Order: sequence, then C-alpha cells, then structure tokens
Amino acid sequence: MKYRELIRRFRNKKIKLFSYGKVKEKGKAYELFKIVADNHSQKTLLITSGFHGEEYNGPISLLEIIDEVIDYAKKKKVNLIIYPCVNPSGFDLRQRYNASSEEKNNDFLRYEVKRGKWLDIVRPGQKFLRYKIVFSPAKEVRALQKDLQKSGEVPVGVLDIHQDNELKKCDFYAYVLDKRDVYKKIMLKLDRLGRRCRNAKPREVKEGYEFDDTINREGFIVTHDGTITDMFWRFGSVYSVVAETNTKTPLKKVAAINKLWVFGLLDLIAGSKKNDKK
Repeated sequence: MKYRELIRRFRNKKIKLFSYGKVKEKGKAYELFKIVADNHSQKTLLITSGFHGEEYNGPISLLEIIDEVIDYAKKKKVNLIIYPCVNPSGFDLRQRYNASSEEKNNDFLRYEVKRGKWLDIVRPGQKFLRYKIVFSPAKEVRALQKDLQKSGEVPVGVLDIHQDNELKKCDFYAYVLDKRDVYKKIMLKLDRLGRRCRNAKPREVKEGYEFDDTINREGFIVTHDGTITDMFWRFGSVYSVVAETNTKTPLKKVAAINKLWVFGLLDLIAGSKKNDKK
C-alpha cells in the first residue's frame, strides 16, 4: 500500500482528514493530513505514527482500528488528534527517512549535560543544565512541529506508534518515562496477544550512540531520548508511550496490540485529572 492509497482508505471510512501542510520529495508532492475527533473535552490523546517509513504497519494498523478508536474515544469523552503517517515519502519507499534521506526525523529536544555539551538522550535522573527545542532536518517533521506549535495544546496523553525490524522471537515492547505500574497492567493484557520482549537489545548500537538501550525484564526501555513523547512529557503530558511491535509480526496482531495501547491510554486519560503529572 502506498501513501495515497492509505489516505484514500481513511476517506472511504468517512474519516474526516485535515490538511496541515505539503512537502515535495524528488519532484513528488505530498499533502500531510491529521485526524481530529473533538469530543468536547479538556483531555486529549495525541497519536503519531509513520515517522519511519520502513515501519509501515504502524500507519496501516491505525487504518484497521480507526473506527473503533474514534468510537471508544467518544465513549470515554477524550479528544483525539492523530497524525497517521508523518513521513509519506519514506512510507512509499519503505525506507526509514524521507526520499531526500533527511535524518534524524523524530528529533525534538537537546539536553545540555554540561556547559556546551548537548545530548539528545539522557537517562531518567541524569542531571542536566537545561533542554531546548530543536527543529528536525526532515521537512515533513518540521511541518508537524509547526502544526503542533500552532495549536499550543499539551495533550494529557501521547502515543507514538513504531516498529522494530531487528527483534527476534518477540512481538512488542515500549519506551516509557514514568508510571510503569499502570503500563505494566497494559503489558499484562498484551501478553494475551503475543510475546513480550524482555532482556533484549532492540538494535545494534551505532557508532557515536551515547547509550546502549536494553529492553528490561518488564518489556520497557526507560529513557529520555529527545523524541516527540519526551518533549510532551517535559511539557507536562501525564502519559507518554512509544509502542513498538516487530515488523515481522502479522498486521492483524500489530493492529490488536496498538488498539490495546490506545484503549488503555484512553482509559487512563478519562480517569485522570488534567495535568496530574505525579
């Protein structure tokens, strides 16, 4: 499935799409879309997917579950803002970054750990002097950043949907920043759908990478990595999760896993006090 077919299928489901920008890659124009479900609430769940084009079952899984997601958010009285495919040219090419290879494209924060030394990743509890917002080199992500700035909203929850093509013998794990007890309950439900990753390295550590992230025995990586979920956590979002599935996991199972994350976060958001950070 290509990006235009993905968007067409969303429209065929009578999902209202809002344009937030256009980009051109290798002479090809792409219009960028988001889904907004206003349920007249002060609480919002922001969902992003498709930052990395080779993780194509992220956006496609959203297409599979979108009707149920919108209905459940309405039932829970939580607003939805969904960016279903952030990187359309990468999605079309099944490559990580856009057609111009502008990387990194989930890059939102830098941390000054000592005077003049800036990192994009810090461990929880690691001291730093300050952080700053950075704009991604990827044009489609800059369009997303501008749209987020325009709204100025800090959602109560953020879910960033990804996939991992280097996993072996397991189906899912998650990046989290805190509140692991409530996320553990979601993980227990996910265990009915597939194999949780535990005590594993999700990928080869590239040269110059500051930290060797390892999935712990609970199925989590706990780190501040400068991505969109980290940024909104710093801004005050109560729940902030990156849901990872194996790219080799069948679409039906990927959709079920991502649906459970969405529903679990909607339950938590509906029961929370707005901006109840602790």
